[in-house]
Amino acid sequence: MSRTCRRFAVLLLAPVLLLAACGDDGGSGSSDEGAAGESAPLLERVDPERCEANRDAGSITFATGFDFGAAASILDVVAADAQGYYNDLCLDVEVQPGFSVQNLAGLSAGQLQVAGVGSFSEVAKGVGEGAEITAVIVYGHTSVEQLIVEADSDITELADLPSAPMGVKGGIPYSVRAMIAEAGVDEDDITQIEVDFNPIVLFETEIESLPVYKSNEPRQLDDQGLEYRVFDPADDDIPASFGVIAANLDFAADHPTALEDFVRATLHGFQFGIDDPEAAVAASLERSDPDMFFSPESEEFRWTTERDLVIESTPDGEPIGYMDLDQLTAEVQNLIDLGVLEAGVVDVADAFDDSFLRAVHAGADLLWPEE
Repeated sequence: MSRTCRRFAVLLLAPVLLLAACGDDGGSGSSDEGAAGESAPLLERVDPERCEANRDAGSITFATGFDFGAAASILDVVAADAQGYYNDLCLDVEVQPGFSVQNLAGLSAGQLQVAGVGSFSEVAKGVGEGAEITAVIVYGHTSVEQLIVEADSDITELADLPSAPMGVKGGIPYSVRAMIAEAGVDEDDITQIEVDFNPIVLFETEIESLPVYKSNEPRQLDDQGLEYRVFDPADDDIPASFGVIAANLDFAADHPTALEDFVRATLHGFQFGIDDPEAAVAASLERSDPDMFFSPESEEFRWTTERDLVIESTPDGEPIGYMDLDQLTAEVQNLIDLGVLEAGVVDVADAFDDSFLRAVHAGADLLWPEE
């Protein structure tokens, strides 16, 4: 059995038998029963009291972190919804498009119960500013960002960055900022120019460096045969994360089984994305905003890149989505060193809660109810 299959083997709750989530059925699990005409959701038949507790949570609104791009923390939720996994667990989930930074306010105010957030750094920053939120899934334990320059650029090391303008989209990502700082470069010495999401600006303007997402811009440049060099925070062991799902604290306290089962169904959706990436990407594309210019090619690249980064950065024996206090503390220390957070403002242990994730796993194996 492959590393991926071992990690995502799904254990049935009743009776406790092993269900291979890596089979040819695409990991559809109990949703097949609904297709066969069963009127009651799976959980209602298996555990009516838990089903009722989940229904008492009412409508659960989830906002994505970047429209319906096929990214970790988005595609998994879309796939879980499309495959009926939330319905299987008596959850009424409304999935709506959103953007990561904007989601923090909605989560804190209770307008959203769960939402996608770009990184644990964003969660910690939000908690430091008083947001009533907690991370419940952290998919990627590495940087999804990197810095690129043209292949023949005079920028041969990070120390050269102040010599020419850098293109930014709202700001330099935290992991890239930490990499630059570790190299002894003061980012204030770098001229930063706001650019759009088309990486061609690196080759057609005075921009000489550009922070990008590994799952997006490199594919565009590769398709055009444009050559570039990469400075990757992961190569410098910069603590980083991506693909985070956070929850409103009151919702987590008031409806623990609903949040547990949201986590359960969402991770089952991640497995579906592994088993049938084409169908999962298609489900995201069906919901995406036409003005976002998503394409099957771009979204397949986005998903496979992020999926692989998630799997590769998850240690053997740990479930996908796990959270490690030491890793997350090191990531928050980056923010303190960069002056984004003051020391002592955030208790990292209070900014995440892995009890929901642990409750739906036996070791690294996801538990799924079955009659």
